[in-house]
Amino acid sequence: MVLMLRWGLVVILLLAGGKGWAATLRVGPDESIRSIAEAARVARDGDIVEIVAATYRGDVAVWPQAHLTIRGVGGRPVLEAAGRSAEGKAIWVVRGVDVRVENIVFRGARVPDRNGAGIRHEQGRLTVRNCLFDDNEMGILAANGDSLSLIVEDSEFSHGVLMTPRLSHLLYAGRVARLEVRGSYFHHGLIGHLLKSRARFSLIEYNRFTDESRGRASYELDFPDGGVAVLIGNLIQQSVSTENDRMISFGEEGLFHEQNGIFLSSNTLVDELPTGGEFLAVWSPERVSVKTWNNLLVSACSGWRCVEGRVRQGVHRFHDRLLSWRGEIFPVTSGNRYIPVAGARLALTADAYSALPDGGGMTVDPGSAEGVVLAPRGEYVHPAHSRTRPGGVPAVPGAFQP
Repeated sequence: MVLMLRWGLVVILLLAGGKGWAATLRVGPDESIRSIAEAARVARDGDIVEIVAATYRGDVAVWPQAHLTIRGVGGRPVLEAAGRSAEGKAIWVVRGVDVRVENIVFRGARVPDRNGAGIRHEQGRLTVRNCLFDDNEMGILAANGDSLSLIVEDSEFSHGVLMTPRLSHLLYAGRVARLEVRGSYFHHGLIGHLLKSRARFSLIEYNRFTDESRGRASYELDFPDGGVAVLIGNLIQQSVSTENDRMISFGEEGLFHEQNGIFLSSNTLVDELPTGGEFLAVWSPERVSVKTWNNLLVSACSGWRCVEGRVRQGVHRFHDRLLSWRGEIFPVTSGNRYIPVAGARLALTADAYSALPDGGGMTVDPGSAEGVVLAPRGEYVHPAHSRTRPGGVPAVPGAFQP
């Protein structure tokens, strides 16, 4: 009995000692650790690094630690690259297993090979929440590797960089195992894509991908290697200044993965090109599963034929609602077919719904695909957030319910 008690005490002490290794490090102009680079040198696996809200110029870092949490406190700290980079790659290079980054601004990344990222993700799983990536050559750039996964939530990616010969993508995931993006806001791309993913599996839900005024993105979303892409409840807009008339592209560089399919459910796609662009372009459609449900496709090109002609290469639509429409994407006054809600959300008036086939109703239960329930469980809230909504089949097509 005494021996059992002693062994129990040893186990408790060992567990307590294991927890004791984790520490909370605080970084700031008035803290004992004044630079982020210093914190990255002294942090250990499992630590929490708190960065006090301030502007940190040229304070770049490499994070090799596992199970690390790095978060801004007292507001969002702003990391200005100011001409510097970690390993010639990014403001931060992250190569630890299971790292979380929260509430931080990454701005102005530039490197000689023009792949300068706010974050270069190179190993393990990275989760990014409530962050802003602005004016970087790449917002987040994830390396190739089947052991990598990237989760992005409630974050903003804005203002690509004009550079040649490379393209500036707001988020670029290489051949990783899994990419998840939700509740986030991508806007004002420049030549490059708002989101580019070579992932084996991409889940993109409840986001806003919009060129907006003076935005010049190429594809809004690009899946060049195929894989499985599931898009639920997104607002996607192509402006008249677009560099490419295709909004969503799938497999244009070949089908790298064994399984290939794209599934769209309850998205709102708005094409402002007066001559009409393409909502979706799929290469090698005979090898790709393409299914769509309850999407609202909005076009500035008048006439049903114009709309019908812009889903390409054997792609079939199931239960989508098409509407030909002219005008501004976010009109400043009501009385149009679309009106602004909370300054940004697209919502249909009753008259606009009556203009749709069968009054905009007749939505169907999309079921599931690749283990993902396709009926939307959330809804984008501007800016860079999402909220839960009741489950079940949506009452009307598109990303937003009246």
